[in-house]
Amino acid sequence: MNLRLNANAIITNSEGKLLLIKLKKGPFKGGFSIPGGGINPGELCQSAVMREVLEETGITLESQVTPVGFCELVHEGVQDHKVILLLHSVSNSMPKETEDAIGVWLSYEEAEGKLIPFAKEAIRMWNEKRCYFKLVGDETGITRKYE
Repeated sequence: MNLRLNANAIITNSEGKLLLIKLKKGPFKGGFSIPGGGINPGELCQSAVMREVLEETGITLESQVTPVGFCELVHEGVQDHKVILLLHSVSNSMPKETEDAIGVWLSYEEAEGKLIPFAKEAIRMWNEKRCYFKLVGDETGITRKYE
């Protein structure tokens, strides 16, 4: 089984909307998620999430990036175990379309039916001020189609 460490961000704006990305590739193509991705060896989680947000949305985070919790995603069928550090920041910048995703500002209610399970649970965790959740097997949504 592959073990991976990721950093993802819940980014809000002054209107209370969330920065989400509509994925263009991979098993979650067409679904909406929060920006983020793998942490490189020697890279701090805040630096990783800032890099990923820039790569996926074109937004440079200029406000504080604060850890808010973590989660685990385990799916034995695809031999994948991710530990994801979740961080929060604030921005009012306009996202750009990138090679991997289309960035948009949406309220949770606007996005809820389009969110991949990880993103939905991460936002719920943050809203409820919890610090941990896990998704195992089919809960991860890896076998569902999002387009």
